[in-house]
Amino acid sequence: MLYLIVAYYLIILPLPTTRDIKSLQKADTQYFNLIPLNSIRDIFKETKVVISMPSTYKNLLTERAFLQVLFNVMLLIPLGVYLRYYFKKDLKRTLCITFLVSLFFEVTQITGIFGIYNAPYRLFDIDDLFLNTLGGYIGYLISPVFTFFLPNRNEIDNDIDLEKIRVTYFRRVLAYLIDMFIIGLVFRIEESILLKAIVFFIYFIVIVYLTNGKTIGKWLTNIKVKGQGDKLTFKEVFIRYGILYLGLFTGNEILNSISALNKNTEIDYWVSVITIIHPILILLVLIDVVLCIIKKNRFFYEKASDTRIVISK
Repeated sequence: MLYLIVAYYLIILPLPTTRDIKSLQKADTQYFNLIPLNSIRDIFKETKVVISMPSTYKNLLTERAFLQVLFNVMLLIPLGVYLRYYFKKDLKRTLCITFLVSLFFEVTQITGIFGIYNAPYRLFDIDDLFLNTLGGYIGYLISPVFTFFLPNRNEIDNDIDLEKIRVTYFRRVLAYLIDMFIIGLVFRIEESILLKAIVFFIYFIVIVYLTNGKTIGKWLTNIKVKGQGDKLTFKEVFIRYGILYLGLFTGNEILNSISALNKNTEIDYWVSVITIIHPILILLVLIDVVLCIIKKNRFFYEKASDTRIVISK
């Protein structure tokens, strides 16, 4: 993660001082180069190197055109090493992943960091795709040189019980956000409490039961729900997410709807009672959540269902 963050920062930094980049550029500013090997031609055009005179090669180390090519190759060399050593990818997959990472960098540049700036402030260069991918290829080839000093990848996790490692709240929240994004993408459930309850029941209870503890968000973040046995029971899943989604979330929606009703002589009293009780219930739930986070205890719905979140193998 640290390597990928540093590589990304090398691509986007330094950031411009204003989002209105277009006003600072000339009308004929080019945003992309689609001519292959143009960077190689720049080396011969801008540097003082004579091919027939090896003594001039040292001048390359001070020339911008050469250093740009060199650093573009070096940028994804570590990625090639990681892909072969840690993720056990073959050459074909390594080249494909390296190319896609390079393409992500170039798209980031040509879109002005995906619309943050109104024009690109870096050039989209087709040579960068080739040079970055070449770096991944070199990393794949030289990986054994580095991994000779590292532990065997197959033996790294032998003595580690992943299910006993505490799952961070960030990871859990990230999985939840992914799940809610997918639900919002597929279903339009904002206006129907009944439809929302049905979708929650299918997604968080039926699917979790059938997959033995996973939703798409949990699968992507490599975590799952664990019960008392190796296989989750429907009762465990139903109690866990029945309390959380059907009880807490959907119940909150119902109370909100009731509280928002226009008062009349028939329901005025009950609306008043619910309006008072509703924030008290929310406050009690929030207090319990905060205390569980501080004391590192399981949440109330986890205790009731006797389940927990663990790291998937």
